Amino acid sequence: MKVPYSLQGLLFAPVFLVLLFVLKITCPSSSGCFADVFSAPAFIPLASVYKMFGPVEAISAHEPIFILGYWALVGLLVGLCFDIWRKGARE
Repeated sequence: MKVPYSLQGLLFAPVFLVLLFVLKITCPSSSGCFADVFSAPAFIPLASVYKMFGPVEAISAHEPIFILGYWALVGLLVGLCFDIWRKGARE
C-alpha cells in the first residue's frame, strides 16, 4: 500500500527541519555550514507572527513548536497538491 504524498510531506518537512537544527548546532561557528543557507527561510514564519502580534511571552516560549507545526502544514499542503495533480494525470 502506497503512503499518500500528503502524509509523506507532513512527516518529511518537520524531520528535515529538525535535521537542519541539528546540523546548525553541530557546525563550528568559524566556518560556513550547509544549514546556514536554510536557516533564514526556516524562521520566516516567526517574522510574520511577531509582525502581527509583537513580542509576546507566550509566543516566544513556543517558537520551536510553532515552526515545526508551520512547516508540517506546508509539507501537508504541498503533498496534497501533488496527490491531486497525480490523480488528475492518471485519469
